[in-house]
Amino acid sequence: MHERILEIVVYLVSNLGDRQEGLGSLDEMSTDLRSMGFTDNEISSAYSWLLKHFENYPGDFSAQNNRTNSRSVRVLSEHERKLISAEAYGYLLQLKHLGLITAAQMEMILDRCVLFDTDPLEIDDIKIIASATMFEVGSADLPYAIWVGDPESEPIN
Repeated sequence: MHERILEIVVYLVSNLGDRQEGLGSLDEMSTDLRSMGFTDNEISSAYSWLLKHFENYPGDFSAQNNRTNSRSVRVLSEHERKLISAEAYGYLLQLKHLGLITAAQMEMILDRCVLFDTDPLEIDDIKIIASATMFEVGSADLPYAIWVGDPESEPIN
């Protein structure tokens, strides 16, 4: 479910900066999201997360206003390039560019990716890992823990 909320958050932040209609555009985007198959509960959760995430930023939600001044780009190591597809890394950079994750969160996501020493991780894999980081899934005792597969299984830490 968290990956779906992440998709909504990315959609909202990407589109709020482009629209100037204010709250009217939120109603229109909610209608668009419902037509894409998202539930009212998922849309509400995404809005709540956005309000909490951007509460320190007065004004609007546009990515332009919420980006850090840093224009640096994290370059993957050779090992990381083998583990993460170019598309998945591009998605991760998009999250950082939109101001949805910090540089520290990006590093945490990349650290978690290294735990999956399998075929290159794709966008869907990054969504799972990024949403677990962004929405603080897990516990303070296991900050790198994420659950994969059966929810009754033990976390990977």
